[in-house]
Amino acid sequence: MTKIRHTGIVTNNLKKSLSFWKNQLNFKINKSLIEKGKTLDKVLGYKNVSVKTIKMSDGNGNLIELLYFNNSPKNKKINIKPYTIGLTHISLTVKNINKIYRKLVKKKILFNSKPQKSEDEKVLMTYCRTPEGCFVELVEELK
Repeated sequence: MTKIRHTGIVTNNLKKSLSFWKNQLNFKINKSLIEKGKTLDKVLGYKNVSVKTIKMSDGNGNLIELLYFNNSPKNKKINIKPYTIGLTHISLTVKNINKIYRKLVKKKILFNSKPQKSEDEKVLMTYCRTPEGCFVELVEELK
């Protein structure tokens, strides 16, 4: 393995997800496409896939891929908790966590708590919800 390529996030509200990642966390759109075809059907395991993908990056080259399935089988939204088994969050290192926290709270982004100092006092951290219901962990490294 050489690196993590990107994190894929399936959404049922592309406009809201784009606003969160683009306007609140400053990711930029790199590429937007409608993907379909027999190869994708095989890889994803269902027929006639039609998915809009939007690849986004931050200033450090970290990649997020938003996926909006136009015709996916309907699934219930999973109520993810920080302790749910499986993938639960993406962690982003930030420069001024308190400023970002205040900005996101004004935009009605839900947090579990205000930024907290870790037990070893090396970082400030907090969790907020994405529009899809998973978490973003924001971490500021302290000097």
